[in-house]
Amino acid sequence: MPLAAELEDAEEQEEDRMKGATGALEGLVVGSYCHDVLLRGGRVVGETLGGAAAFVSNVLDAASPREEETAFVVVSKVGPDFAYASAPAPSRHLPLLCAAPTTSFHAKFSDAAASAHAPDRELRRVRACDPIYPADLPDRRFAYGLAVGVAGEVLPQTLERMIQLCRAVLVDAQALIRAFDGEGAVRHVALEGTPYARLLPRLAFLKASSEEAPYVGVDTARRRCCVIITEGRDGCRLYWDGGEARVAPFPAVQVDPTGAGDSFLAGFAAGLLWGLSATDAALLGNFFGAAAVSQVGVPTFHPKMLQLPATWK
Repeated sequence: MPLAAELEDAEEQEEDRMKGATGALEGLVVGSYCHDVLLRGGRVVGETLGGAAAFVSNVLDAASPREEETAFVVVSKVGPDFAYASAPAPSRHLPLLCAAPTTSFHAKFSDAAASAHAPDRELRRVRACDPIYPADLPDRRFAYGLAVGVAGEVLPQTLERMIQLCRAVLVDAQALIRAFDGEGAVRHVALEGTPYARLLPRLAFLKASSEEAPYVGVDTARRRCCVIITEGRDGCRLYWDGGEARVAPFPAVQVDPTGAGDSFLAGFAAGLLWGLSATDAALLGNFFGAAAVSQVGVPTFHPKMLQLPATWK
C-alpha cells in the first residue's frame, strides 16, 4: 500500500476511535459542577446549579441533533451534599462522587447595581471539592477536549493528560489563572508564572474575558495558540500569531452574567464541530453567551431560539 494511502487509512482509524456510539465525534469536558448562591444587599436572591461544566454541557446538548445521543463525556466532581442531581446537565452527565463537600460560590452584588452584570460583583469560593486528577479521565482518545475549571479543580497534570487524549483542546483561562485568598475571594495571577504556561503551544484555543486578558498576556499567548477575548456586549476578538479579527455580538438583556463565558466557549466548540470557520464559530459562541446572560442560572434553550443558529450548519 502506498504511504499516502497508509496515512489516510491510519487517520480514518484514529477518527473511528474518537467517535461515540452515535458515530459523532466524541468530546471530553473537564470541570466540576457547583452550588451558586446570589446575594444582594446581604440577602440571598437566588440559588442555582453552577460550574462551567453545567453551562458547557447544556450548550453542547442543545447544539446536538435531537435524534442523537450527545457524544461527549463530562468529568466532574461533587460531594454528598450536591443539590442538583436531577437537573438536566448532571442527570445526563453524571459526576463523580467524593467525600468532600460540593464546590460552592457566593456572588455578592451591590444594592446600587442596576443588574447582576455590574462590575462590583464579589465572587467568593466558600467550599471546594476535590480536584480532578489525571486518573479520573477516561483512558481513550477524544476528538476534542474542553478544560473548564472554575475553582482550581483542573490541575496542570490533568490538563496535560487531556492534551494527550484529545486531538484538540480548548481551555477557559479561568481554569488556569484563578487563585483564592484565605477567605475564598477570587483573584487572578499572571498565566506566565503558572505551571500551565508551558502547555500553551499544545492548546488549540484559549478563551478569556476582557477582565482576564491582562493576566493572560495576549501578546505572548497569541504566539503559542489562538486566543479569544470575550468583551460582553461588544462581542469578542480572536488573536493569533500575525492577525486578529473582531466578531459582532448578539444583543441581550443582562440578568445574570454567570456562565456567559462558559456558554460562549461551548457554542464556539459546537460551531467548529459543525465545520464553521473560527470567526463564524465565535459568532455562534456570542449567540449562546447572550442567551446565557438573559436567564438566571443554567439557561433553558427553547426550540425557536435555536432555529437561527441551526441554519448555519
